[in-house]
Amino acid sequence: MAKTYILKEGSIHDKFFKLRTPFQIMGGGYGNGKTSAAVIKALELAKDYPGSNGLMARSTYPKLNDTLRRTFIDFCPTEWIANFPRSKNSDNTCTLVNGTTINFRYISQRTSTEDGGSTSNLLSATYDWIVVDQLEDPEIVHKDFTDLVGRLRGSTIYKGDDPTMPRTGPRWMMLTTNPTRNWVYSELVEPLKIYEKTGRISDKLLCRRDRDGKVVYGPDGKPIMLMSLVEGSTYENAHVLEADFIENLESVYKGQQRDRFLRGEWAAYEGLVYPDFNTGTHVIRHDALMLYMASQIRIGAKLTWIEGYDFGIQAPSCYLLAFVDLRGNIFVVDGFHKPEAPIEWQAKEIRDIRHRWAAKSKNFIYADPAIFRRHSAGGKLVGKSISDLFFEVDSSLMFARGNNDIMNGITKVSSYLGCQTYHEHPITREPNSPFLYFSDNLTWLHSEMSGYYWKTNSQGVRIDEPTDKNDHSMDALKYMLSYAPEPAHLMRNALAVPGYLHSWTEMDPEQYAV
Repeated sequence: MAKTYILKEGSIHDKFFKLRTPFQIMGGGYGNGKTSAAVIKALELAKDYPGSNGLMARSTYPKLNDTLRRTFIDFCPTEWIANFPRSKNSDNTCTLVNGTTINFRYISQRTSTEDGGSTSNLLSATYDWIVVDQLEDPEIVHKDFTDLVGRLRGSTIYKGDDPTMPRTGPRWMMLTTNPTRNWVYSELVEPLKIYEKTGRISDKLLCRRDRDGKVVYGPDGKPIMLMSLVEGSTYENAHVLEADFIENLESVYKGQQRDRFLRGEWAAYEGLVYPDFNTGTHVIRHDALMLYMASQIRIGAKLTWIEGYDFGIQAPSCYLLAFVDLRGNIFVVDGFHKPEAPIEWQAKEIRDIRHRWAAKSKNFIYADPAIFRRHSAGGKLVGKSISDLFFEVDSSLMFARGNNDIMNGITKVSSYLGCQTYHEHPITREPNSPFLYFSDNLTWLHSEMSGYYWKTNSQGVRIDEPTDKNDHSMDALKYMLSYAPEPAHLMRNALAVPGYLHSWTEMDPEQYAV
């Protein structure tokens, strides 16, 4: 006999069932009912779109059978099923009496492509609706999500009585996830949260766009959203959980684990190198940065420009430009992050970026000391260094060795990211603010910082060494701050801006927040 699903009016599950966007995410803490809610909603689609073809997916075969498939069996009425072999080793396809087919598949198996890449094993079918459980599983990558979007082409006719439902399809993807800081956060969740908080529409925001990529607005003047998110803590589902389950979580999980797995907070994630980084605190609208810089020049401030650079061939080369105000606040305003970029292109781009900001061209660009080395062969130095190649292209680009001590660099960046007691925000004048800010245009830098973790040893314990992939802007940032003073020194020697200048340099927080 199928389980009975208990639905509370106004709960996160009720909100999830009422979502009508093509992409629907349910997130939050452990045991808050994500998988069960996704299964129940899928069953409703299977019933009301008879003859539809649905996909219920998980990252690996064991996870698929132990969670999603089992939950489906718990809730699906047996009289609905025409054929569904119960053996775990059998074909994982369920056929309902109304002709709907539900395919249970795992995502991590991949096949090679002609160009040496790989592709998901789910791309040979067309689906009317899709469920992916625990999207944050490490085996699932962003390409899996985009590949599946291309398979939502079903056009089965709706036979229900709800006027809010799509007439065909419905071409929905329902996703569940625990809070994480991987691609799920940076590509899907963060752009939506930024829009909901500030109204800013980033390139990643999942909203309707025309063939030229321009946002399509609805009658209310707002973007037509393609994605919705509901989330809640473990306590949202307490009415169906055993009391000792929550008590055990409360006893075992501390700090960030409690924030993430019990409270369901996206910002909390164990193992980040820069846990203090927050887009709401450290990222400022690009136009607001330009206005602030202009205001500093108008009061006679002599801005200091600093630059950082990390070289890559197949990996991205990264260049960062920042200015420093009178109080020592650093604003990273421009740069590039590009793989396989010729030296000639990079040199021109650096010149163009400097020109845009009228930054002095006599500054040193602090870079990885490795760019000054020539390769050795047979005990002899051969070839030219990267710095030599830059000099041949443009002798005005002067590089200097940045501090290559990894832990020293991380400590310096962390100190600038940390909120300092009594330090005023340079624009809003709010107390307890950091010394380091970034333009909202530098999305690749925000993504790297949000996904920059400490390595783990064979026992899964974090060690004092960061991961060495997707870290090129992190390296450029460390080099850029090589010789910046410590914030503690800046606090002791702060230059006070006269009070009569505050009124016209201040901005409304809504004008600067990302």
